[in-house]
Order: sequence, then structure tokens, then C-alpha cells
Amino acid sequence: MRSTFRTTGDIKSVPILFLDIETTGLHPDRGAWITEIALLGDRGVRLATKLQPGDDRILSTKLPYLIDQLGSGVVVGHNVQFDLRFIAYEADRLGETGPDLQFIDTLGLARKLLTRARDHCLKTALRAFDITPRGELHSAITDARAVRSLFWRMIDHGGFGTLADAGLKPLNWRAF
Repeated sequence: MRSTFRTTGDIKSVPILFLDIETTGLHPDRGAWITEIALLGDRGVRLATKLQPGDDRILSTKLPYLIDQLGSGVVVGHNVQFDLRFIAYEADRLGETGPDLQFIDTLGLARKLLTRARDHCLKTALRAFDITPRGELHSAITDARAVRSLFWRMIDHGGFGTLADAGLKPLNWRAF
């Protein structure tokens, strides 16, 4: 059974998961592959793995765990629908079924809070909130950690007290 969090719930009282993946391209249906996956909770790493493009051996062992974890909290990422689309594609290709889940996109929060920014990419948002990532961006673990810092800074800065304030959205895996 998966948890569904009330949009009026206190944002600091629900489990938040921070997701990032790295890929070889933009479209999984055109041959792009997942090369890294990172999933963090507030207190630590739940999954961090590197994959060789085209090697289903590791992906097929990590994907069921990742899918199970995604259903256990609110998923947060920067342009997170991109990441979820890749995961949904690979899950379908490997015969897995994902959970319906809820997510918040820090890209949407950046657009809401950084109205004068030239763009809303992760690097720009981090700079706007004076956050220095530990490591090079475009590595799944570094980006997930950066998103975790960015998310909480945006929540505080924007005064977002509830999940609805932060833009919580449902994702129906089967319709994705």
C-alpha cells in the first residue's frame, strides 16, 4: 500500500525523497539510457548507483527497489518529470510496475520564486540561493544533494508550509 499525503499537510511532517538521474540523452524511446541514479532521504542515501548504457543486469536489480522507495514519500527533483519519465520507460521495458506517487518539482518552485532569473536551471537556482554543491553538478548524487538543499531553502524563503503551497502533484504511473 502506498501513502497518499494530504495537500494541506505540514510539509515538514512527511517523508521527502530527493531523486536525480543522469542519462545519455533526452529520449529513452530514441535510445537514451540511464547512467546514474541517486535517491536520498532527509538523512541519507537510499540508492546511489552507476550503470553502463545497455547493461540491464544492474538496472533490473536496482529498479524494483527504486520503485518501492519512490512510493514511500513525496518525490522531489529538479525537472523531476524528466527523471520519472525515464524510470517509467525502463520499468515498462523490464516488466516492472511503478506506484502512483506524489511529487514536487523544484524547477516549478524556481520559476515561482526567481521571476527575474535568466533561466531556472539547477545551477542558476543554486546560485540564487547561495548554495554551493559538494562536487560537480551533473552527477546524480551531487545533484540530488544539491536539490535537497535547494528545496529546503526554497520552502523557507517562499514560506511554503503545506504540500499544496509547494506545488504537490500526483503522478499516475500507468498514465505516464
